[in-house]
Amino acid sequence: MPELPEVETVVRALTQPLLGRRISRIEVLHRPSVAGSPWPLQKICGQRFQRLFRRGKFIRMDLDGGAGMAVHLRMTGWLGVTDAHAPADPHTRVRFLLDDGREVLVFRDIRTFGRIWCGRTGDLEALTALAKLGPEPLEIAADAFAERLLSRRGRLKSLLLNQEFLAGVGNIYADEALFAASLHPLGNALRLKVEQARKLHAAIQKILRAAIDAGGSSVVNYRRPDGERGWFQRELAVYGREGLPCVRCGAAIRRIVVGQRGTWFCPKCQKKR
Repeated sequence: MPELPEVETVVRALTQPLLGRRISRIEVLHRPSVAGSPWPLQKICGQRFQRLFRRGKFIRMDLDGGAGMAVHLRMTGWLGVTDAHAPADPHTRVRFLLDDGREVLVFRDIRTFGRIWCGRTGDLEALTALAKLGPEPLEIAADAFAERLLSRRGRLKSLLLNQEFLAGVGNIYADEALFAASLHPLGNALRLKVEQARKLHAAIQKILRAAIDAGGSSVVNYRRPDGERGWFQRELAVYGREGLPCVRCGAAIRRIVVGQRGTWFCPKCQKKR
């Protein structure tokens, strides 16, 4: 699933081609892709894009008159602006024809888990998945993060994946941040020292920013809006590297399952305490 760096990459790439553009026609080719939307998508026909931004793993779009859209790519969703007359892709689920008639904002989704919602901004923010999101990891201060972390009981990896605890971090970047901070994924948050919590905060921010600069990680299906792969996967220290030598100490990277998610770590650099 695209995480914060991948979603941020999509938002930045789509801002220039969409801002100020008007939606002239909407084609919903797969009804489940818009299930649960407060408004039918046709209600935003004729509206202009006023702002694009990210909240956690959600792409948000503000439109005219207090309306907006929220998009979650889930496992295999892709969003991009393409030639309106290009051959149809069999995995296209929703099309937004833009005002010049020559370009279209396309939502493709192979596994059809992704969703698009539209409605008044307040209604979108009240959607359960959005309303419960925790603070943004690139915005929360180190002291606030440490206080939040040290007051929780639970495994570190599970906490980082909990979107109510912190919005936007997923499997890849949780593993990478824990490695950078030399913390075991099964470690208990209550047993950390303040210095360790601050070190984890710094690791999360550093890795997320580096991944954004690299256009995200194309580990499986993710592609940027221009169709190109991100390249941060070349920088991964532990994720997906079971049996390979640790880049820091040379020990073999191990894989375990935490909360039904594959988890990679170095048993020597990340000792459980």
